[in-house]
Amino acid sequence: MKHKLSFIAALWWVILCTVAGLFLLVVSDKNSRLSESENRMLAAFPEVNTRSIVSGEFMTGFDDFLSDAFFARDGVVSFTDKLMGRFSLLSQDDLREAQADTMETRLQAEGDMQAAPDGQSAPTQPGAAPAEPAPQAGADAPETDEPEENDAVPAPEGDMPLTAENSYLWLKKTDGTNKIIYTYENSRIATYAETLRIIQSYLPADGQIFVTQVPLASIGNRWTDQQKTYCGWGSSVETVLESNLANDERIYVFNTWEILEPYMTGDTPLFYHTDHHWSAEGAYIVAAEMLKKQNLPVIPYDEYEYKAIQSKKNDEGYVDTFNVLYPLLPAHSYVLKNITDVTELSLMNYKSTTYTAYMNNSREPWRRIVTGANTGRKALVICDSFGNAFTPYILPYYDEVHMTDFRYGYYDKAAAGGSMSELVRYHGIDDVYLIFCTANGLRKDNSIVYLRQYFLE
Repeated sequence: MKHKLSFIAALWWVILCTVAGLFLLVVSDKNSRLSESENRMLAAFPEVNTRSIVSGEFMTGFDDFLSDAFFARDGVVSFTDKLMGRFSLLSQDDLREAQADTMETRLQAEGDMQAAPDGQSAPTQPGAAPAEPAPQAGADAPETDEPEENDAVPAPEGDMPLTAENSYLWLKKTDGTNKIIYTYENSRIATYAETLRIIQSYLPADGQIFVTQVPLASIGNRWTDQQKTYCGWGSSVETVLESNLANDERIYVFNTWEILEPYMTGDTPLFYHTDHHWSAEGAYIVAAEMLKKQNLPVIPYDEYEYKAIQSKKNDEGYVDTFNVLYPLLPAHSYVLKNITDVTELSLMNYKSTTYTAYMNNSREPWRRIVTGANTGRKALVICDSFGNAFTPYILPYYDEVHMTDFRYGYYDKAAAGGSMSELVRYHGIDDVYLIFCTANGLRKDNSIVYLRQYFLE
């Protein structure tokens, strides 16, 4: 009798857990949504069809959905992070390094593109260097930012570590040495230079390209939070890219590391602590340099009116201020699909308490802002989310500013109504700005492979 009662109790416990699980599954949000605590999009419920079930995509997607959809997820994640932080034996420098690696890995995983149909690469344009092959099926694991094999080889010391094979991104130490953060293959940077030439071929004769790679906040904060250990930073990647573009006019490379360095330890934070992005102030400094290059009058930062939005306090006690500007002229913002299908969208989201306030978050597949200016020129910003803090500062200089996000899942040729090159010509784009962080930068397929495919396919 005792065993029978135990069996019945266990059976009812299993039934109750099953019913509770099914209930939570039914009432949970099935759509992709923003996690403010992690500043990323949580997985949606996967599409159910014969192909996804047979290929195993459904179960993979379902596992991701379950991990992102469990009850009170944000609270559990926050509590776990605090608990792990309390018992961590890592130094502050190790923690910042781990944060940078984790963030770059996650951002790259979210932006990793699936293999092209049948494993084929994108077509090439006559006279252009062939595109790098797309990853083959079964071999498209997300890239990570764990140290590469050649990172184990000491990089040359000096003001600018650089070899014939590799360029570097580093932090300057107070003892006079350099701490190498990332190693770049110069051959891949040469490939990116060819991509810039391809983009330029679709612009008018006076069309210009402006490009920069931005560090994640965890890299910037690693310096500014530990000024007894670090006293600066640098990158030789831009030097190599410029050397590959030496004979090309109207393609300009901007070294964000060099531009921001004099301002990094000032009173105004250029990177956030509650978020992995740069601040509006940091974005403005780089935008101003790009405008100066065009001999345009730069509107002072303080001539804009801002709404100061306070973030939530993070686990370390930091609170950030997102200064979200009001445009100088009335601007109308639209999301475009199929080239001409238009949905109006507020330019900014002044109700948000996160970085998503800037440009009302990233939108796919194409965005058009009618600025109210009368300059006779149009610009396109090809970016990841770092472009959202940057773009407001170029609005007064163009009649229209277009935006498209080159990460996987944001730009889709079918949804947009054409390749990027077709849309550039359709909308009459004059200038192109490429603004992206290191997680999608010149060591990554988003920049090296897929950007070219978006223009040529």
